[in-house]
Amino acid sequence: MFLNHDTTWQGSPAMIDASYIGLLVSGAATVSFYAWNSGFRAAVDQAAAPIKVPERSFGYSANDLVSFREVASRHPTKFGRSALDLYRDSVLCIDIGFAISLSLFSFLCWYIAAQRIDIPVLQSVALIGQMAAFIYGLSDVAEDVTLRLLLAPHRQIRVSDATRASTLTLLKMLSLCASLVGFLVFIVLVLLFRKR
Repeated sequence: MFLNHDTTWQGSPAMIDASYIGLLVSGAATVSFYAWNSGFRAAVDQAAAPIKVPERSFGYSANDLVSFREVASRHPTKFGRSALDLYRDSVLCIDIGFAISLSLFSFLCWYIAAQRIDIPVLQSVALIGQMAAFIYGLSDVAEDVTLRLLLAPHRQIRVSDATRASTLTLLKMLSLCASLVGFLVFIVLVLLFRKR
């Protein structure tokens, strides 16, 4: 990308074409990861109820994580594994792929919009959307890795560990909302794959 004399960003045609391919691939990956994980998530939610999965809470403590781990480890799912094993080994791992693909999709939507619509305000909004998409991807992946480590059986969960994980969850939620595109895609996926 180059900055021309009127301060709008201009990308090369090859870069824009690659962006469309990336948008298509990341969009398909986002839907695929969400669909793949939806059954696992529902099974964990059902087995661990009434306790909520940590990443769906607006803040949680070390005691909340310990309670979830204890309940989830004792309750089997329809997949023949405990809710804890299914959550750690499947849900969180698949969610890493979802986070990366949704982050890339949102980033590329803003990139393409900024390239195609020559409105100065959109350039600023697009930059904010791109940064939010990037921060969302990093924070969601970091949250998934952190929760997977913390919820390992017999691991001691310190207050500082829970605070770090909870902060990553809040950052993920805020940056997803700030990315706008990612938030809208997430809402559409939730509506499409919800249990009727």
